[in-house]
Amino acid sequence: MFSRTKTSKPKSDAEILLDSVKEAQKQYERRARAKRRREKLGWLVVWFKESPSWLKTLIIVALVALVGFIADGIRRESAEFKATLVAFNGQVWVQKSDKSGWVAPEQNMALRDKDLVRTGANGTATIVFPDGSAIQLEPNTEFEVRLLDFFRGGLRDRSFMVRMGAVTAYVSQFFGAKSQATVCTPTAVAAVRGTGFRVAYDPNTRQTYLQVVEGSVQFKTPVSETMSQAGQMGASVGYQLRATQSLPTEAQRILASNISNLRQHEKPPSLLQRIEWAILHPLDPFLQILGLTPGGWSYAAADFARRTMALEGMRRLRVHMETLNEVPDYLNPVTLAELNLHPKEKERILRTFAGNMLESYRKIGRDQYIIRARARDKKRTLFEADIAGVRQIKE
Repeated sequence: MFSRTKTSKPKSDAEILLDSVKEAQKQYERRARAKRRREKLGWLVVWFKESPSWLKTLIIVALVALVGFIADGIRRESAEFKATLVAFNGQVWVQKSDKSGWVAPEQNMALRDKDLVRTGANGTATIVFPDGSAIQLEPNTEFEVRLLDFFRGGLRDRSFMVRMGAVTAYVSQFFGAKSQATVCTPTAVAAVRGTGFRVAYDPNTRQTYLQVVEGSVQFKTPVSETMSQAGQMGASVGYQLRATQSLPTEAQRILASNISNLRQHEKPPSLLQRIEWAILHPLDPFLQILGLTPGGWSYAAADFARRTMALEGMRRLRVHMETLNEVPDYLNPVTLAELNLHPKEKERILRTFAGNMLESYRKIGRDQYIIRARARDKKRTLFEADIAGVRQIKE
């Protein structure tokens, strides 16, 4: 039995003539548009040639200055993707993400994503950021730079992990109103809403402590969350939060003194920097088309690419959720510990999200769940995954 294939009906002479006329019309319109563009360009060329010499000089100088501002602004943006180890005392070691083993620190050593700093029993270290924010590591502390991200317009996204020990952090007034910073431990997240605070973690008891001396800090675990104001302290044992308490006067005095020392690193942006950012911000969409993203030449860092990566990260996460007999009651937004993923797979998923973490997780049945995470684009686009699929959420 032979299958009968469908053949298209031959066109008549009239239809062929009509198609030819339409194609000729399209070509004419394309040529007309190109001619108009050439005429406009020619008008500009003629106008420039007939302009006074002083105006020509002014235009050339302005264009050169504009290119110079853009180039220097892009160069300056690269500094936002690193922190600087400005001071250290006693036993201090650094492990770079691209190297194995711990090494001795160097003065003004640059720290980037996934770099680790460890202090010994008598060691301290101070890390400073381009906007003047600063973090001080106490003795017996292991600290990870999880994420340093930056968007044109002064929007920053920073995340750190205290694996053990304690850090005191001061967030500069020049950090950016819409910027976000989180100091994590393996069981809790301190989302910064203020300026001065301390986070400590004991890996033996899995207890996290938060002390706030200025502003406010959102303190949350996969189970619950609370807001700690200035003069308050919070704590969690595992994922369970304890009631917020008043910060003892002596502890508040010591912490305020440490914050005051860290504030000395704060400095306002220079006039040149403000001019360059004022130029780069409105030009950002055009520069991204050219691949000139903050920090260098990379289409992978453009907003559309970041949204695509977040979508893929959510899809990978959903695949792992679908393999479970029963979804977990809680899901650590920073470590995904309940999924028992391979470290490389966990990193592959989390690095696609803002803050390198989930926005939220909720179990609504034995195999029903809702996961939300934000892309690392400028708008921090929100995505949601459940048993039905992955979708973008409009806010």
